[in-house]
Amino acid sequence: MQTRVLDDKKRGLAGTRGLTHPTSPLQTAAFAARSRHLEITVGLKTLFSKEGRQERALQKACIKAKNPKIKPDDRRPALEFLLHEGSEEAICSLLHRFTFNYDTNMVSDEDEKNLVYRGLLEHGAATLPALRKHLASAPTLSWGLRLLDEIADEATTWEILCEVAEHFEPGYDRDPSRKLQLLSFLAEIDDPRVGEMLLPYLQDHDEAVRFAVIDGLVARRVEAAREPLLEILVDEDEESLRIKNRIAEGLVETGWTVKGFRGSVEKALSEEYVLDGKGHVRHRRPRK
Repeated sequence: MQTRVLDDKKRGLAGTRGLTHPTSPLQTAAFAARSRHLEITVGLKTLFSKEGRQERALQKACIKAKNPKIKPDDRRPALEFLLHEGSEEAICSLLHRFTFNYDTNMVSDEDEKNLVYRGLLEHGAATLPALRKHLASAPTLSWGLRLLDEIADEATTWEILCEVAEHFEPGYDRDPSRKLQLLSFLAEIDDPRVGEMLLPYLQDHDEAVRFAVIDGLVARRVEAAREPLLEILVDEDEESLRIKNRIAEGLVETGWTVKGFRGSVEKALSEEYVLDGKGHVRHRRPRK
């Protein structure tokens, strides 16, 4: 009887060879052990293969590129490796270099960022998938927006800018710096749609954001901004004298009239401005 049981076990083990679906507990255990052995063997071959070595080198370079504590002399070879490698993962790590500064060595900081910037320009449109992700979540946008302006066509640039703007809607923002970077960039784009995008930010919670938007609207002579700006100028709840004076100066620059607001504007203007007979805001002439 014992001999027969042992024979049955041998047959069960032998039956696992080439078996895809084991049919007994013994065969299942043997099949699992053989599978684990196969996985380990394949994993080791992959690890020490050319592809495996390249993957390890890529991961090490990515870690160095994103670590702000690494010295410039140690980081630069990693940045150069990633620029040569050129995969989306490599480009994502390179873009991360724009998100921190060397506070103790601003020269090296600028040199590294320029190295990455020039290198990514050479990759051209291949940079866009990683850049799109970067602009959606990066703590600073300036370098990424500059890169976008250089490598994307007009339609793609506008599409990505609209996506980014969705993350920075008008209202309260604990840190408005990224919103300011985006709005300042928008104000420099020669596209009639920019004015429409800027207008809602006149109601933003942050004074610096509102001021930047007024600058952009005035510089672009966005006619649709005339009435909203006049409404802010005469609004008694607007506490920022800087905002009101910037609007008054904008009316001087653009030549827009105060039609529909004359009485209120006369009361709201500071002493350095005056209304003429045609409803234009002028600088008050100094007394002789």
